[in-house]
Formats: sequence, C-alpha cells, structure tokens
Amino acid sequence: MLVAVTAMIAVLICFRMSAAEVASASCLVRLRPQASVKSATLILADIADVSGDDEALVARLAQTPLGSITDVLLLSRAEVAALIRSANANSVEVVLTGADFTRVTLATRTPAAAEIAAVLKSHLALVTQWRQDEIEIHSIDNLKAIELPEGDVQLRVVSRGAPSNFRSMLLSVEAILDRKPLRTFWVKADVHVRAQVAQVAKPVAFHSVLKADDLREKVCDIEDPRTEYFRTSAEAIGKVSRRALAPGDLLSRNGVEDAGLVRSGETVRLTVESGSLRMTVLARALQNGKLGDPIKVRNMDSDRVISAVVTGRGEVRVAN
Repeated sequence: MLVAVTAMIAVLICFRMSAAEVASASCLVRLRPQASVKSATLILADIADVSGDDEALVARLAQTPLGSITDVLLLSRAEVAALIRSANANSVEVVLTGADFTRVTLATRTPAAAEIAAVLKSHLALVTQWRQDEIEIHSIDNLKAIELPEGDVQLRVVSRGAPSNFRSMLLSVEAILDRKPLRTFWVKADVHVRAQVAQVAKPVAFHSVLKADDLREKVCDIEDPRTEYFRTSAEAIGKVSRRALAPGDLLSRNGVEDAGLVRSGETVRLTVESGSLRMTVLARALQNGKLGDPIKVRNMDSDRVISAVVTGRGEVRVAN
C-alpha cells in the first residue's frame, strides 16, 4: 500500500521504516503528541522535531506551513504528510515518526487591566469629545474569564459609537493575531470622565445672548459623557440660550443656538437685483433667520409676501 502511494507522489513520506532506513533518510520528522503555540499560523517546527544532515533542507522543512489555528486543532500523521508533500515540490526523502496524532492548542494568557483600559480609552476618545487623559477606567470586570493569545495580539473594540451607560459600560472587543480575527469577548467597565468645560456663572434667562461674564471654565466630573459640552467659554459667547440656565449648569451644545440676524416682526432692508439694477426697500420679517436662511418677508410698500435670504443683521435679499 505504502509503495503504491509513494510511487504516485513527488515527495516520499515513510510512516514505518527499519532502523537502518531511518538512519539513511534525508530528514527525520518526529511528531509530538501535543504542542502549544503562540502564533495562529502553524509551521512544522511548532509540532515536530526535524533533523537531518542537510541543514538547509532541515530548515526549509521546519518552515512547512500547516494552516492556522483559532483554539484547538488535532492533526493526524497522514494530514501532516500531505501538507509536507504539498509544500515541497522537489523529491525529498522524509521519515515521519512519533505520535499518530498531534493535539495543537493556542497558548493563552489573562490580559492585564492596563492593556484593556488602553483599548477602551482609545475607542472612547474616537467616539466622544473627550481626550484619553480625561477618561478614567475605575474598574474592569470578568478579566479572569478572558483568554488572549500569548503572541503579538492586537485588540480593537467592535462596538460602534458611544456606549449608553459609562458607569456600567459593556463593549465587544475582538482579538486579532497574525492579522486574523481569533475571538470576540465582552468587557464590562466602570468609566468616568473628568474634564474642563464651560459652566454657567450666573442666571441666564431664556433666549438671552450669552456674554463673557455669564460663563466660566471649570474642571469637574462629567455626569453624562455622551453629552456634547462647550470646552471653553469663548466658544459659547454670542450664542442664544434655548432655556433658562442656572449657576453651576454645564453648558451643553444643545442648550444654545446661534443668534439670529433677523427676528420675526422686525423691519429689514430688502434688496432686489435685476441685471445691473439694484433696489433696496423696507420689509417686515415674518420669520426668524440666521445667515443664509430662507425666510418670508412682507414688502411694506406693496404688502406682497416675498421669499428672501438673510444676508446680514437686519438685511435680506430676494431669493433667486
């Protein structure tokens, strides 16, 4: 049976040989019954001892690829023989001895808290307005239940966007080894943010224009890190409050709006252009408007309602 098979293939693999035949073989490959590896990409040297007089040949055979592993892999002697034949086009006399089966496992370790914390901070800095040095990981649960490969593993957060609960954050993290995704696990963490933001210094009435003395900057704990806050007072000066603000309130971006250049009911200058002709008349704004906003105005001479575009404070022009 063995003679018939070896006559059909370019590489001669001998499963059972006498002591004299083994001694005369070009290379001897002795399979181990079990092996633990750090890389997800297997080579023959990971699971067998390769020896022979031709050092170059031994080195080449030792690098024979055997596929990849994600957790546990069972390789038979026949499978290893086929892989050796497939990877070596030239005729090579190899004696394959040792275990009939090799159980291969991917060596694992428990990650350090700092390693997971760094991955979480990097992700949160991308999906929120907070810098990594402003994000504090107070605790990480279930670390002992996480198994990472011992090799050069890379971690990335699979979950998209900001988490809904920073104090009990649950994120999906993927382990990648040799550029291949290996496994995904869940990380539960208690995350806090401490940062400088703009804070209301004195009462501000609804729809008031914010001035410099209305605000101050303070470093404080951020109760809801999902909210977008103004980081400096200068960013908010000139904005209009959308609700009444109390001293101590953190100033969020959805709590204010840009000041309108035109207010409904006020008199505005309406510019009408036709070719080289340009005419300006008075009109009454029927809507509020910011720069570039389309609004309705009423021509005070003709009483006609006209569509116009806001071009400046108290100024509009006929929309094209």
